[in-house]
Amino acid sequence: MATVTPTRSTLGQALSRRRSSPLPALLIGLGLVITVAFAILGYLESQRTEPVTVLLRDIPYGQQITAEDIGTITLPLHRPAQLAGIGDPAAVVGRYAARDLGANDVVQPAMLLDEPPVQPVFPNGQALTPNMVPLPFPTLSIGPLTHRDRVNIGYSDESGAPDLCDRARSAAAGERPTVAVAGSPLSQPRPYACRLISSLRVLYVDDAAGVAYLEVSPYQAHAIRALQAAGLELWGERYGASSEELPALDRLDIGQVTLDRLTVPVAVPSE
Repeated sequence: MATVTPTRSTLGQALSRRRSSPLPALLIGLGLVITVAFAILGYLESQRTEPVTVLLRDIPYGQQITAEDIGTITLPLHRPAQLAGIGDPAAVVGRYAARDLGANDVVQPAMLLDEPPVQPVFPNGQALTPNMVPLPFPTLSIGPLTHRDRVNIGYSDESGAPDLCDRARSAAAGERPTVAVAGSPLSQPRPYACRLISSLRVLYVDDAAGVAYLEVSPYQAHAIRALQAAGLELWGERYGASSEELPALDRLDIGQVTLDRLTVPVAVPSE
């Protein structure tokens, strides 16, 4: 019977213990060290601060800011953009308030003017365009309104006198005005509504007073005052800033309403 004699190499391998590689443990340790290092650096970075300028008192629009009006506070270096602020008080002193500013406000560049204002500015920061005037208009007939909207203004005439709107529109277009002729529909004037002006800019809305301040030309303001003096009812419409401008002095009475124009879909502008 044959016997198997193990070789020396086989016996040595069986009797010796296998050595494990230290590389995985080294990699894990290195990863832990890097993680802890980044955590420490992140914590230290989050604790960094810097000074920013704040207002110590209310500053009305247009007033020059003095050193007594401001102070500094310390804020985290990494903070929301709304709190970015101005770090150097010297960059604030001597400049002018771009709108009504409140105490404890963090001073932002948009709050400041380099020169004293030459045009009126409303509390929301909207400035009146040169050669234009603000027109106070009640918002009761308009509903909710913001300064990002536009407003159309019209009036209603219960007497139906055509010359109040129809004649003015025809004259503006270089046409002969409509004249009431016996036996014609205009011989019995009907009450009508007239859209006077379209797409007026909203400067500011005073919700407490129920008044919107609209930007109009002096002549437009004069025309509206004339309508008020005539005792005509004014009305307004909320309109979009990107909507098409509607025809001025657009007169319509109930006898002029047509079904096709009443039901035609309004074209939506393509983007």
